[in-house]
Amino acid sequence: MSNSGGRRLKQWLIEQIQSGQYSGLQWEDETRTMFRIPWKHAGKQDYNQEVDASIFKAWAVFKGKFKEGDRAEPATWKTRLRCALNKSPDFEEVTERSQLDISEPYKVYRIVPEEEQKHGKSSMAMAATSSSGDITDMDCSPAEIEEFMKEEEGCGIQASPEYWSQGSINAFSLHQDPLPSGTLSSVFSQMMITFYYGGKVVQNTHVTHPEGCRISPQLLARGALYSSDSMQSIHFPPAEIIEYDKQRYVTRKLLGHLERGVLVRANQEGIFIKRLCQSRIFWTGLGEVGSQYNPMPGKLERDAVVKIFDTGRFFQALQLYQEGQIPAPDPTVTLCFGEELNDISSAKNKLIIVQITMVNCQHMLDTMNMRRTQAYSNNPNLEMCDEVASEQMARIYQDLCSYSVPQRPACYRDNMPITA
Repeated sequence: MSNSGGRRLKQWLIEQIQSGQYSGLQWEDETRTMFRIPWKHAGKQDYNQEVDASIFKAWAVFKGKFKEGDRAEPATWKTRLRCALNKSPDFEEVTERSQLDISEPYKVYRIVPEEEQKHGKSSMAMAATSSSGDITDMDCSPAEIEEFMKEEEGCGIQASPEYWSQGSINAFSLHQDPLPSGTLSSVFSQMMITFYYGGKVVQNTHVTHPEGCRISPQLLARGALYSSDSMQSIHFPPAEIIEYDKQRYVTRKLLGHLERGVLVRANQEGIFIKRLCQSRIFWTGLGEVGSQYNPMPGKLERDAVVKIFDTGRFFQALQLYQEGQIPAPDPTVTLCFGEELNDISSAKNKLIIVQITMVNCQHMLDTMNMRRTQAYSNNPNLEMCDEVASEQMARIYQDLCSYSVPQRPACYRDNMPITA
């Protein structure tokens, strides 16, 4: 079936309902003002692409977005039709009639009469339809993007597991050099920022600016909210580097909701973050949530300053690790953009993960591991290195104890101006 110019979604969809060839696509009432459309999640065990995605596939074929022989992308097909329905002034979802928690879920839409459209529909909805009556393709709202990403989770993003092997989540090319020279504040301000797309490392950036950094998409960051001399600017890698089409498409859409980015700063207290962007962000690390040494996922509220890594906690845990009481503490914080993060093991399936590591804490952990290895060795040439490590630990503990913790995080003022 081909798209013949000005034929509208309304005419096409009514024809499909009346054809009776799509299971679950049917009229909801006798007057034919409402209809049901099947809405089964791709992650369900009984999901059958040939049946459950048939109407969505038909729309993709009609729009010229799919032809036989192309790679099947049921989540993308579904999103195209959902976006078209939600943008069209001809349709309105009747949520109270929709049934999404049953074995054969469906949504109900109402066909909006043209007279009602003239008086009741918003100008934004009307603007989504061009003069030829066609629908702006894939122009989705944040909620629709979020639903699409859930569908993607069900289908399974084609991640590269070899980039996310056991232990590699915290692997950085940090050398066993002496602690960086300079003041204590400059030592603790250094961070390593690592970007993962679909479980694959795509970029590493070293932060050295004492005021921290702003992480945001590159194109949208050119009109920076904060000047480059006030903090370091770090940009998300472009979605074009992603190999797989559907992952690249939805990552690009998600990046569009990160335009204001996040502010991150590290000091003697730990790592602080301020979320400015529209997208939800979940995180896990040795911060202000969870039990004492077991990080639990948290959610960042917009414009709130949150301590996502506590230096004092880390060194307490490091001491216990040295004594063999607990596993090694993690000097890394994991941020998940746009998707909920239940635990660190699920991070490899996420579209965008950003990991932030305090360079100094990573160095101390590496030093501790080296000391533990030396404990099983009788090499006298390594004794000096052990003494140096002990002196470093003692100095840091002393500095931490003498550091006066302010009543409020000093990273970002509450009244810091944020330009829209």
